[in-house]
Amino acid sequence: MYGPTRGQQVAVLCVVLAITMITIAAAFVFLYKPNTSPEIPFSTDTGTQPAQPDDSSDDPPAPPIQYVAREDVYNFLIIGHDRTAKLADVIMLVHYDVPAKSVSVMQIPRDTYVQVGTNVPKINVLFAAYYNRAAADRVKNPTKVAAEKLAEVLEQNLCIQIQYTAVMNLDGFAGIVNAIGGVDIDIPYDMDYDDPDQDLHIHLKAGPTHLTGELAEGFVRFRDSYVQADIGRINAQKLFMAAFLDKLKSSVSITNLSVISNLASEVVSNLTTDITAADVTYFGKNALSVDFSNITLLTIPGDTIKSGGSWYYVINRAATLSSINSYFNIYNNEITDSIFDKNQVFNDPTAEEIAAAYNADKAALENEFKVDDVLDNSIDIPHN
Repeated sequence: MYGPTRGQQVAVLCVVLAITMITIAAAFVFLYKPNTSPEIPFSTDTGTQPAQPDDSSDDPPAPPIQYVAREDVYNFLIIGHDRTAKLADVIMLVHYDVPAKSVSVMQIPRDTYVQVGTNVPKINVLFAAYYNRAAADRVKNPTKVAAEKLAEVLEQNLCIQIQYTAVMNLDGFAGIVNAIGGVDIDIPYDMDYDDPDQDLHIHLKAGPTHLTGELAEGFVRFRDSYVQADIGRINAQKLFMAAFLDKLKSSVSITNLSVISNLASEVVSNLTTDITAADVTYFGKNALSVDFSNITLLTIPGDTIKSGGSWYYVINRAATLSSINSYFNIYNNEITDSIFDKNQVFNDPTAEEIAAAYNADKAALENEFKVDDVLDNSIDIPHN
């Protein structure tokens, strides 16, 4: 029997990345060996510290910390935007540590506060702004440019390295779900919502349900009655993510080329990514064999607050730094507080509510789950 062709390998890789963007953390199916730059994409300069009056030590100052990337450890930025305004409704960081056989997925709420020169300081608006500027400049691929710009903002301020980006619109989601035969999930509450402007109509009953593509889109987009608004939606996506991974694991294999072909056909026309055939240097073990106990799903730590009449999700500085070091740091040394978000783009020191949330004492392990725990115990999502 002949093995899969190189083209099939790349198709599967793209399929899995697209699935990840829909909160399906499967970007780790193949091992990537990119030609990435050894340069650190963020500043490690802590600034000159003034001498202290009682510092009589003759010891030379400590040398700056050297950050060397560990081998075979990768970060992906996955973005999903709406059909009209190019607002980024789904933003996730996916981390694959090949030697440790572990995967981490961090969801970043679309209302996350970030001030990088937009009128509305939200991360989903930032992606749209980058897209619109690139389109106005008539660049060949404004979607790719917008993704790269957003990746740079995250790299420079969260002090991470992102080797790859992938962007997908919502049109491909239903087809991907249908291509694996749908997903079975226990819906926690009745979901009823209508938005004629978006042609979005969600009517799902609580209980065990088989979600086809259109129904699945409604489930992952619903947030109308969640007490925690977008955080409720994100946690519901974790439920879907775990269920999809469970179904994906039983449905997709290298020998099942019909499923691969169906998935690939749905993805190709809806995916914008910088991953090419040259990035795939060998066809590693199928990483869907990674144990679900080694797949961590988390939300970037923070709180939803109201400031100046608008609602924002404000990251918590200390807890986010802890999560970055625990799950998304590809380097041999920890990211220090002195270089993390140095320009405080995720904070507004002049806004009391935002600054309080940003600097609050907060546990780093909130909204953090293992896939096997989600499958066994579900997630409690408060609703009205």
